Amino acid sequence: MKSSAISVTNILAVFFLLVVVNVSAHSDLTAIQLVVTPDFRTKSITVKSTHNYSVSVNDSSLKFLLHPQFDITAVSSTNRKIKWKRLPDGIQVTFNPGKPTVTIQIDYEGQPKEAIKPPWEGGFIWKTDNNGKPWLAVTCEEYGAQLWWPAPERYNDEPSSTKVTCIYPSDLFFKGNGKLVSDSKDEVLRTTTWEVTYPINVYNITINVGDYTHIEDSLERVDGTVLKLDYYPLIYNKDKAIKQFSQVKPMLTCYEKAFGNYPFERDGFSVVETPYDGMEHQGAIAYGNGYINGYRGVDYSAIGLPFDFILIHETAHEWFGNSVTGASPSDFWLQEAFCTYAEMAYVECLFGYEKALAYINAKKRLAQNKIAILSDSTHSIDMYAKGALMIHTLSQFSPSQDAWKKTMRSFVTDFYCKSIGTAELITWFCKHLPGLKPPFFYQYLNHPDIPVLEYAVVADKNRWKVRYRINNADPGFVLPLTWLGSDKPGRKDANGDWKEFYSDDAQVKPDETLSYFKPLKQ
Repeated sequence: MKSSAISVTNILAVFFLLVVVNVSAHSDLTAIQLVVTPDFRTKSITVKSTHNYSVSVNDSSLKFLLHPQFDITAVSSTNRKIKWKRLPDGIQVTFNPGKPTVTIQIDYEGQPKEAIKPPWEGGFIWKTDNNGKPWLAVTCEEYGAQLWWPAPERYNDEPSSTKVTCIYPSDLFFKGNGKLVSDSKDEVLRTTTWEVTYPINVYNITINVGDYTHIEDSLERVDGTVLKLDYYPLIYNKDKAIKQFSQVKPMLTCYEKAFGNYPFERDGFSVVETPYDGMEHQGAIAYGNGYINGYRGVDYSAIGLPFDFILIHETAHEWFGNSVTGASPSDFWLQEAFCTYAEMAYVECLFGYEKALAYINAKKRLAQNKIAILSDSTHSIDMYAKGALMIHTLSQFSPSQDAWKKTMRSFVTDFYCKSIGTAELITWFCKHLPGLKPPFFYQYLNHPDIPVLEYAVVADKNRWKVRYRINNADPGFVLPLTWLGSDKPGRKDANGDWKEFYSDDAQVKPDETLSYFKPLKQ
């Protein structure tokens, strides 16, 4: 073990320091309604927001997070006498305690932050399409929902239902999250409302306004149930969309086989074209990959697989990120790691296990191993690639691939439409996988470098003795390993202590395709 290794006690402290403190533990955002009027000329919005809260009888205040560039025009309540004040980062509303619910309406207007590099640096995207028509989109994972609407103070306070209405030029169309509730227009303006009937993490609520056309489809399952599918490309990309989105049905079938039915059945599944690469907006997957395979036309699989990376990755977020949601920004890694790992399930379903194994191992070229995932404030590629490789290694604790697949389905089921923190995730998997202990996660999440397997193969009479250990292991760390040679491959785990076994093959070696580590042969 390196002298710089972090102790288990200190690591646990790091985990709990990373948890966002819930300062309003009794309040619960039950529903939100937004009525948004965008002005394409001034790049501004006028919004009426209504927030329904369930509160403790002792609660007497609520804080709403909202960026300071907006002017508040009114704050009111339908069932309470309130007072309010503007804060540097939002609005504080106070009221008399005693009732179990409170409804707050906040009216405001102003110019929301424009996105610099969406979706990586989010904001409002004001564009024009190839025909010169206005095109509006929103992405706010990096900066939070408060970038454009009064968000709850608690990060994982997900509204159980959401309605977003947009009032905009009549020759365009607004596509929001969930299912269409109403749509009407006159010669000048159009008013459209979309509703989400499931919990939704707040950065997923979005707006897309453009010259869209609508393509209807459906996924008919073996059990006779039908999932509604809807696609919204720009009108001149309709034919491209019909061709490219033929990948949706087999993709959804594969994900449902691996992780259970699509999590938001009532609202249906839809894809909407956006002027940025993509985003996992629940029930309105943002797609901007140009209707070509790979990622921006490049083979992102690195092994020649012909699929649309953005479509496959962002849709996997419906299970990991939208249904199973990180409890705080510190837990974003689990959304991206499990989503990236889900790509492997898709590849296995359509192309076979060997291709899937090659696919997940191709992620090693992306992992940088320079910054610990849990201290990674820049959201680097490691929370994707290294995180997925950690989960692939984690699967080796399971007695079989079938057992592992059942474990994954149980994980998705147990945290269906719930938020989960890193510590809770560790506890859950340690309970469900034999031999797994928390230091396994600490090693991959808290250290920049990956486990280094030091081993030697030496002659010993008529056989070969293999000595091995992890030379940078935290106390209690165990790496599941399969060894290859003339003998039948078998699992022999490694930790920080020297271990040994005998083989008839001088070329015996660890299988690097099943676990993520750096081999160091002496």
